[in-house]
Amino acid sequence: MTKRIGLTGGIACGKSVVADRLMTHNIPVLDTDQVAHELLKPGNPVFDAIVKRFGADMVDAQSGEINRSLLGHKVFGDDAERRALNALMHPEIGKRWRNWLQAQNAEMAVVAIPLLFEVGVEKDFDGILCVWSPEPVMIERMKKRNLTENEAALRIRAQLPVDLKAEKSTWTLKNNATLENLYTQVDDWVKQCTPQEN
Repeated sequence: MTKRIGLTGGIACGKSVVADRLMTHNIPVLDTDQVAHELLKPGNPVFDAIVKRFGADMVDAQSGEINRSLLGHKVFGDDAERRALNALMHPEIGKRWRNWLQAQNAEMAVVAIPLLFEVGVEKDFDGILCVWSPEPVMIERMKKRNLTENEAALRIRAQLPVDLKAEKSTWTLKNNATLENLYTQVDDWVKQCTPQEN
């Protein structure tokens, strides 16, 4: 039976880095952010529902896809709008990662879900791995992604506090030093959680 692990953490805490590192250990990982990006492409019922709810000006004229930056600006400043977007996206994302998990036959499979606790799916997993950073570090990283300090703070406030996520998780990785340091923590976690060959 595959050991099902949920990977979560705060925004800009390094979930994608951890996911990539886990894959170097031949652990299958599904990143639900990537699933969400797929849902924002044309030809998908979720795409149509978002355009209907938020307006045709959300569609990028060049790519024909939902402009994620524009949509982000709209929903992160307004709780009702964010809840409306989540209601359109989360059921389909949930269906896809559950189907993916059922298809796995590895010893361990990991699903990266940023809002894992917020959507209440922790019971679907055998354990939760949380990567977290102190809030000032999160804000600095988001500023490097061209968000203002205020925009960064709004995105942090839209999630459960990262220290609470860490507290509710089975294991934690603290990402406030070097990339190598985070890699070492991931490698140590893999050794701890997978059977070692003699």
